[in-house]
Amino acid sequence: MVRLQERYPIFYELAMYVQNFPIPRNVYKVLPPLKGDVLQVGCGTGLLNKYLRKQKDVRFFNMDPNLNALKLGKKWGRFDSYIHAFIDKPTSLPDHSCDMILFARSFHHIRHHKKAFVESSRLLRDGGSIIIADPVVLKPLSGSTMESGYMANSSIDGVIWRFTKESLIAHIERCIPPELKIESVTETRQVHVTNYNLFVPQTDIVVVMRKREAVYNDN
Repeated sequence: MVRLQERYPIFYELAMYVQNFPIPRNVYKVLPPLKGDVLQVGCGTGLLNKYLRKQKDVRFFNMDPNLNALKLGKKWGRFDSYIHAFIDKPTSLPDHSCDMILFARSFHHIRHHKKAFVESSRLLRDGGSIIIADPVVLKPLSGSTMESGYMANSSIDGVIWRFTKESLIAHIERCIPPELKIESVTETRQVHVTNYNLFVPQTDIVVVMRKREAVYNDN
């Protein structure tokens, strides 16, 4: 199932409405305002680009490791260009090229979060922000520990991270470099009409981090 959707991302987009996602526009409504040069990590086929197509003060850099999804998004006219890359590896983007970096329901797919934050910090301008919008489970599964999160298998997503709200925040705090600081955490329980959410009740967390502005010494 996972390999099929990686090869044919249109199936993944269709599956979101019947298997384990809230309606995408409801997810995007809870995001903080986006503006400037925004790196969208895990853009997929460009659903957020479609949602914000009338907003002229956002310039997206569209990044995803799935080349098939990127090609389909461009074919459908959701974006003109894309970056085929992993955020937890060095990318081709120049230093300080982004005002914001957004992980919209993609953070749980990234294997190496410390490396992802190091690369994100390199790309982020001073005073810029990182936004993570991700689902977390409402309570630990029976017999499991959630203090640090853990890797799980999903029939639609493959291997993913799973967190509670508390373990997600603790995990982020352990992974971020000192120039990044958590600024706010909000929670919104999305409406799911899905078997996944019935078996694993969850809520959506939005974490905003800020990169401190460098202090320059003229002496």
